[in-house]
Amino acid sequence: MAKIFGLLIVRPFGMLLMWIYNLVGSYGVAIILFAVFCKLLMLPLSIHSKKSMRKMSALSQKQMALQKKYANNRVKLNEEIQKLYEQEGVSPMSGCLPSFLPLPIMMGLYYAIEKPITFMMGITDKDFVTEGFPDSVQLLIDYVNNNGIADLTKFQDYYVQIPLMENLNKLADTAGQFPEAITKLSAEIAERLVPLNFNFLGFNLAQTPSIKEFGILWLLPILSGLTALLSSFVMQKLQEKSNPTAAQVQGSMKAMLYMMPLMSVYLGFILPAALAVYWITNNLLTMIQEVFLTWYMDKYHPIEVEDPKKKKKKAKIKKEEA
Repeated sequence: MAKIFGLLIVRPFGMLLMWIYNLVGSYGVAIILFAVFCKLLMLPLSIHSKKSMRKMSALSQKQMALQKKYANNRVKLNEEIQKLYEQEGVSPMSGCLPSFLPLPIMMGLYYAIEKPITFMMGITDKDFVTEGFPDSVQLLIDYVNNNGIADLTKFQDYYVQIPLMENLNKLADTAGQFPEAITKLSAEIAERLVPLNFNFLGFNLAQTPSIKEFGILWLLPILSGLTALLSSFVMQKLQEKSNPTAAQVQGSMKAMLYMMPLMSVYLGFILPAALAVYWITNNLLTMIQEVFLTWYMDKYHPIEVEDPKKKKKKAKIKKEEA
């Protein structure tokens, strides 16, 4: 299963990341552009999800009325709510998919970042080697260990490629060429191995911030949490503005939205810093996207939702007139 995930998801992500890196020459900019590409790719799905969520919000008053009417009969309540969805052409699950997609994308990006030699450059390691072909990554590890360049035996197998790449970078010349002794190890290495500069604005994006030791990398998880908080706040305000009844029926969703900033900070301290850059970019892009889509739909595809306070006021006026 892990091999299929690596071949079908992680490897394409790595190839895209490598292509962008070769294009711009900056690892951090490559991560940012990768996030932009993923956001644009999911834009049609996000628009469809936004429309479904707006329809769901417009039905909130009818749902509340059904909940009061069938408060003591959960089976009947579920039946009536399902009928309401069918009558209005609304699917409650269609609005949830974009909320789950960032997770597999982040997982795929994580593996591509942790194993750049395998997934970005396509150089075979032990998990993908076939009979008759060498484990080229192990050849590189042995070269670094045996020539006194570094001791990589202290790193676990899965986490060895980043320190391996950092040590190989030291051997490359200014033109990005490696010594002949390295390129002769295998045809894959000679053809595909390129230096990767992990430095971006003073951050080493290959490293993982340490909770125990304060450093400059702490800034990235904190920014990740702050941008997630800002994005959640903006999204809530936009939803409440579009539908005044949303605040009455989505208390649990509000709690979930405030959990995301905490999750962003936590993940920022246990994953490579490059993922925090992706998460920060994704948070900002999500906020911008929500502002634009809400403005566009409110202006050109408005859904009429009557404010309960205005409804009571109208009822009172009618009563007084009668």
